[in-house]
Amino acid sequence: MAYQGVVAYYYDQLRPNTAVELNVCRWNQVAADVLWRGPERKTEHHLQCREYPRLTLPDGTTPDYASNTNCEDCRNTPVELVKTVHYTACKKPWECRMAHPRVPRDKSQTYRLDNLVNVTYCGLLARKWFELRMEFEDAMERASDGRVKRPSLSSDGYEEEYFLGYCHRSGGYTPMEPPPRDFDIQRMYGM
Repeated sequence: MAYQGVVAYYYDQLRPNTAVELNVCRWNQVAADVLWRGPERKTEHHLQCREYPRLTLPDGTTPDYASNTNCEDCRNTPVELVKTVHYTACKKPWECRMAHPRVPRDKSQTYRLDNLVNVTYCGLLARKWFELRMEFEDAMERASDGRVKRPSLSSDGYEEEYFLGYCHRSGGYTPMEPPPRDFDIQRMYGM
């Protein structure tokens, strides 16, 4: 029931055989490790790229999974190349929490999860989200002739480099102000 399944449903059910595979580091970017490191598949896929397994390639050959180790590390893809983000490995920006390496219940998984995310990179993705929010609020304020104001931002320094003042503590998110009932969204977009 989540949005993440909508695109897959569309191309699997409504428009089959029309999909193309996109670069996972740019589209629906999860910002997580892209190599198999789990002991459950150690002999089969260890240190290989996590890509959709294909039985045959478009040219009819069988893929060489064993040498499939030279993939882009999504934890370091330049943010300006990212088109959409899926905040699963990184925390959701509005939760006002910095990502941190997961602590597994099963201690045999520790080595695999230690470097699952790049915490600094997650912060940069959160910053981009807040920059987009700021742009949206500016546009709403202009389109409403100043009736919609941006909320007061925190200046306490809580992860301000990433949260831009919208978070005053961990979990302390400052929500957007709603527009007035007579707000004309078309004016906001120049229509």
